[in-house]
Amino acid sequence: MIVIDFDNQPQNSIYYISSLIYKFLINTSNDFDSVKSYYKSHINKNELLFYYSLDWLFLIGKIKSISGGKICY
Repeated sequence: MIVIDFDNQPQNSIYYISSLIYKFLINTSNDFDSVKSYYKSHINKNELLFYYSLDWLFLIGKIKSISGGKICY
């Protein structure tokens, strides 16, 4: 599976958003609610892109699971 961004706006690509989410996870908090709050306030309002980005991080092995409100990486 290849994800192609035809939008030509890197700030709206799954790759870019995933990198920002992962950076926040590693440096700040692994709490799901705080990651989602950070995403909505600093990255993008589109909730679907948030979930696609989390899926992408899971597919490439950067996060293992989400359980008990914590994102395990």
